[in-house]
Amino acid sequence: MSGVRSGARSVLKYFAPLYVVLIVIQVFLVGEGLFRMKAITADECDKAHLNCLSNSRTLDAHRFFGFILTEPLALLFLIAALLAWFPDTRVRTITILAPIVTFLQVIWAVIGSWAGGLHPIGAFVALGMFGWLTRVLRQGQPETADAGAPAAAPAG
Repeated sequence: MSGVRSGARSVLKYFAPLYVVLIVIQVFLVGEGLFRMKAITADECDKAHLNCLSNSRTLDAHRFFGFILTEPLALLFLIAALLAWFPDTRVRTITILAPIVTFLQVIWAVIGSWAGGLHPIGAFVALGMFGWLTRVLRQGQPETADAGAPAAAPAG
């Protein structure tokens, strides 16, 4: 089992920074889609009986890319995190929570309303988690509570 854990930890070492880049691309795609959106007055939306934002084609790239990030990739990350099962509780917790927060993005976006407000917040929380994991996993060994403590001087 140690070979599986070691392999999963190596995968996560590269998967976490990939997620950081992919989330930044996702933020770019939503910004690009919103600024490409044509101005439609409230009267035009009411006449067509449409929710204009949800029917806009300019956010299709963000939606498609978001599906890839939240469904198959988050599931793969979670599987790798469970297989890696880091001995450090903080690292283990973040490796498990980061893909769960990422998966929740889809739920918050679909619910909309007040839950939709959690969608951008969740994106930045996930970005922070994956960024932290990138730093910790690239250090070679996960942080522990006494990692920064100096060694005791010999007595005498």
